[in-house]
Amino acid sequence: MGIKATPSTDEATEQPFGEQLLTLASGLREEVAMWALVTEEQILSRDTVRKALVYRNLDGSRGLAWERLDSRFYELGLDEASQSFLDLVLSAVGIAHRTSLVRVMDLDEHRMAIILRAMIRLSGCDTLAVGTRT
Repeated sequence: MGIKATPSTDEATEQPFGEQLLTLASGLREEVAMWALVTEEQILSRDTVRKALVYRNLDGSRGLAWERLDSRFYELGLDEASQSFLDLVLSAVGIAHRTSLVRVMDLDEHRMAIILRAMIRLSGCDTLAVGTRT
């Protein structure tokens, strides 16, 4: 579940980085976790996070190393709110065994909406929606 490699192609290098990463995801849990990171943007824009999560093989293919990202969690230089968000994302992959639902208290409205949408996607329920109250 943690590592998957996909060959690199000219077409893949023309795609935005986030879209490339979405193609590397294997299975629903990784797809939802990667979608959340790509949607949130700030965490994935950090070199420390990209270097921990994405690797390149000798043949040029890229892969995702969720376990490595988790093992470097406290070395990524993230603030508490970003750590909370990433911890919840890692729990979607099944990596973070330490995640507490209390982490949502550190999230702003944007990140909370992403986590809620991710949870709905994981549940397979297509009748729920996340939006703002008017």
